[in-house]
Amino acid sequence: MLPRLLYELLPLLYILAGLFLLVITHQPLLLFAGLLLYTCGTLIWVMRSTNRRTDNIHYSSKRWITPEWLYELQPFIQIGLVLVLWRQPLALWLQLLSLPIAAWALICLQRRSHSRHHKIPH
Repeated sequence: MLPRLLYELLPLLYILAGLFLLVITHQPLLLFAGLLLYTCGTLIWVMRSTNRRTDNIHYSSKRWITPEWLYELQPFIQIGLVLVLWRQPLALWLQLLSLPIAAWALICLQRRSHSRHHKIPH
């Protein structure tokens, strides 16, 4: 059995390792490995977050509602978009454009984590 601290950090480690591979390499196999690590870390993060959720899910009375899976993955999709923009050669304006997107994704993740009051597993 894994120590609790390591178990809790695994999704974040997968995400960071995937992002690292996606940033440093141009080889197709390593890009695939980075994408796989990032995707698995993201899905594990979302599954744990959903499972530990103690607040009530409030749906808007709007006619069109974003699907829950898309809402949950939105910050991670934005981070992926930022990575794509940063990998564009000689496009400083795209890299500058991506900074607010990255900031918003991190703010969304922090707010969700804070507002959901996750139960700590024993």
